[in-house]
Amino acid sequence: MKHLFPVKILKESGVENAEALLKTKALQIGLKERDLVVLQSDAYVILDFGKELQGGVRILTYLGGEDKRVRLRFGESVAEVCAELGEKNATNDHSLRDFTVSLSDYSDMTFGCTGFRFLRVDTLSSKAKIIIKSIVAAVNIDERPEIGSFACDDTLLNEIWNTAAYTLRLCLQNGYLWDGIKRDRLVWIGDLYPEMRAAHCLYGDTPEVRHSLDFARDETILPDWMAGMPSYSLWWIIILHGEYAYGGDKAYLRNNISYIQGLLKQVSDCVTKDGDTVFPFDFIDWPTFCEKGAAQEDVQDLKAGMHALTVLAVRCASELLAIEGQDLSLCKDIMQRLSKKSFEVNKRKQIAAMRVWAGDKTEQNERILCDGGAEGFSTFMAYELLKAISEYGRFDDALRFCKEYYGKMLSLGATTFWEDFDLKWAENLCRIDEFPQNGQKDIGDYGGFCYLGFRHSLCHAWSAGVIPYLVETVLGIHSEEGGSKITIEPHLSGLKWVKGTYPTIHGVITIEHRLQENGKIKTEVQAPKGVQILLKN
Repeated sequence: MKHLFPVKILKESGVENAEALLKTKALQIGLKERDLVVLQSDAYVILDFGKELQGGVRILTYLGGEDKRVRLRFGESVAEVCAELGEKNATNDHSLRDFTVSLSDYSDMTFGCTGFRFLRVDTLSSKAKIIIKSIVAAVNIDERPEIGSFACDDTLLNEIWNTAAYTLRLCLQNGYLWDGIKRDRLVWIGDLYPEMRAAHCLYGDTPEVRHSLDFARDETILPDWMAGMPSYSLWWIIILHGEYAYGGDKAYLRNNISYIQGLLKQVSDCVTKDGDTVFPFDFIDWPTFCEKGAAQEDVQDLKAGMHALTVLAVRCASELLAIEGQDLSLCKDIMQRLSKKSFEVNKRKQIAAMRVWAGDKTEQNERILCDGGAEGFSTFMAYELLKAISEYGRFDDALRFCKEYYGKMLSLGATTFWEDFDLKWAENLCRIDEFPQNGQKDIGDYGGFCYLGFRHSLCHAWSAGVIPYLVETVLGIHSEEGGSKITIEPHLSGLKWVKGTYPTIHGVITIEHRLQENGKIKTEVQAPKGVQILLKN
C-alpha cells in the first residue's frame, strides 16, 4: 500500500484552509494537530491526484460536528467525479465509486477500492463541521521492475510507451491480469492477448498470464465457452500459444493438452463442410459487434473476423499439439474445411487486420487499413492493426497512426489508456482533468455497448498492445525458439535513434539503433549466452 497526497484542488465550496490538503504531513492523527481543513455545512472539495490510481482514499479526521457523514465520489475524469449515479451511465458496477461513510473523531480510516484519479468529498447537512488533517490516496500498485524498455528521440512515442506500461502495471492485481481497474475487475480471457504480449516485453516471465489462463480454463467446463463466448475460447488457445512461445514450459503445455483437444472438437462442430463458421455467438471487439438488425455488410465483416480468428486458433493448437507429439488429424480436417471459404472485408479495420494476420493479405485489406489514418482504430485491436499495416511495408504510416491515435488520448489528459477510443470523439471534447466549457462535451457523452458513458473505463490493460508493436516493428525484435533465436530488423520511420532492452529466458538483450548520415542504420546489440542474433537492416 502506497500513499499519495493530492496535487491540485480543482474546486471547493465551504472549505476553510483547503490548500492544506496538498501539504505533505505525517500520516498519523494526533491530539494537538495544526494546519487543519474545515468542511462546513453543505461543503465540497474536488481533489486531483495527478494520475490514474488503483485503490481507495485514506482520511485522517481530527474532529467532527453533529453530522459526521461525507459522500465520497471517485472518478477517472472531472465530469465523472461530479456525476450522480445513473447520470450518463455513472454506476457502482464491480466497485463502488459513489457512497456515503461516517467519520469519527481522531480517526484514520481507508475507504473504497477502484480505479480513479479524482475524488470529490461532500458534507451532507447544515449541521456538518468536519475538521480534517489529510486526505490521501491509498493505492495498490505492483512494483516489480520493468526489465524491458524503449526510448527514442521522439518524446511523444516515449510518453506513449510509458503510459501503456503504467496502464498494464495498474491492472496486475491479486495474481491475475485484470482487464480494467474501475469496472472490468475480471479475468476476461478473450481480451488478454495484447496484455500477455505487453507483459512479456516489460517483465519477461509474468505468472499472472498463466494464472489467468488457468482460471479461465478451470471455471469453464467443456462444452461451455469461456465467458459464454466462442471467440474467448479461441483467444485462450492463441494466448496459451504465445505464453509457450515466450517461456517454452513443456510441463505447463502438457497440463493443457486435453483441454485443447476438447476445445478443438467443439470448434470442429462449428465449422461447416463449406468452411463457414456457425458459432452460437460471434464477437471480435465491441466496435465491430453486430446487434440485431445490423447492416448486412457489418454482419459479413464480423463473419470474416470470426473465420480469421478460428484459422489462427486452430493453427496455434496444431503447433502446440505437434510439440507434444499428438494426433493432428482433427486440426488438418478443420483447416481443410476453413480453406474453402474466402471473404472480402467491407469496411472494418479490425476485421481487415484479423484477415491479414490469418494470411489474407489483399489490396482491399490494405486500403481499408490505411485509408483515413487512425480513424476506426480500437484500443483492444491496436496491436493487430499496427502490425497488419506494417505487413504491407507501410512502416511510416503505422508509426504515424500510432502517434495520432494514442497521442490524442494523451492530449485529452490521459495518464492511462482507455477501454475504447474513437478519434471522432475528440471533436469539441474537453480534457478529462477539466470542466467542460462553452458547449464542450465530456468523456461521459461517448462510448457504447457495455462501455456507455461513465461506465467506460479509462484504464484498460488491453490498450497496452502498442508495446509489442514498438518492440517488434520499431526496435525490430523478433523472438523465436523461446528467445534462443532473435532476428533484429528495425524500422525507424524518421527516428534518429531508438534503444531498448528485451527480456528473454536466457537474460536481457540490450539494443540501440542510430541513423547514420548515409541513411543506413548502425545497430549495437548486447545479448546473453544462449541467444543467437540475426541482424537484418
